[in-house]
Amino acid sequence: MKIAKLGFFAALVAAVGFSTPSLAEKWDMPVRSNERNYMTVNIQEFVDDVEKESGGDIEIVLHPEDSLVRQPDVPRAVQTGQVPIGEYFVSMQSNENPIFGIDNVPFLATDYDSNRKLAEAARPALEEALKPKRLRLLFIQPWPPQGIYVDQPLKSLSDLQGVSFRAYNPNSARMAELMGARPVTIQQAEVPQAFSTGVIEAMLTSPATGVDSQAWDFVSYFYDVRAFIPWNIVVVNERTFQNLDEKGQKAVLKAAKAAEERAWKRAPEVIEGLIATLAEHGMQVEKPGEQLQGELQKVGDQMLEEWKSSAGDAGSKVIERYRSSN
Repeated sequence: MKIAKLGFFAALVAAVGFSTPSLAEKWDMPVRSNERNYMTVNIQEFVDDVEKESGGDIEIVLHPEDSLVRQPDVPRAVQTGQVPIGEYFVSMQSNENPIFGIDNVPFLATDYDSNRKLAEAARPALEEALKPKRLRLLFIQPWPPQGIYVDQPLKSLSDLQGVSFRAYNPNSARMAELMGARPVTIQQAEVPQAFSTGVIEAMLTSPATGVDSQAWDFVSYFYDVRAFIPWNIVVVNERTFQNLDEKGQKAVLKAAKAAEERAWKRAPEVIEGLIATLAEHGMQVEKPGEQLQGELQKVGDQMLEEWKSSAGDAGSKVIERYRSSN
């Protein structure tokens, strides 16, 4: 009788075990910008798609604007498994490998059609550079083209001599130097405080960051020079990805592909609205004059040669793929 009862109990436990759903994966994900930013909105759609496609087995919780991990620390946090997935400004790592700075070469690919071709040409090299870090590239998101924010009219680069100029990576710091300014590294979330305390007087950044940081509180002019179109990338820890079952991996990859398509479609649609928002808040929106544009182009030419020299064969192949696609 006792044996029979034990057998019944074992069968009951087994039945309960087989009927209990597996615990969902819960991933914390640091993202660069605030919840209103169009990139964060797109990532939220990615998150929703992953949950839907995985049947609820993967839940991703967004942590915007340095609220969980500071932006410069995101690549390392994902690499070490502190967080399984994250979004960051790819060119922050250009001091480790020049390939990560291809998007920041001024005036190489300044419209979205050509810039997407540049991203496609660079993708194999980016993936290869991420492999030793145990990071898998999921998708690329483009920013609006970069412009110059100043508090005075800008007729030539001589007007920037000695000005403390926000830099956010090695490339933008080098560009500031070549423009005659003094680069100061400031991350996006720190921009308002840096202006209000006088740490920076000008910056090169997108209309999106200008709106997010309410740049009209600190400067009066936005020069729409369209220097380059930077990229944010979303990466996942490779081991975490491999530990997913086939359904989970397919869910993440399918959602990532859709997110990248949305990103490249939406970015051009938001530019004019963002620039209009700057103007509505009293900023003077200007196109660069002939002298300023010519001086900036020389800076771009020099930076391209420097990048090609530092990037070696891998960089040459990216440029060859890009130019053959045009």
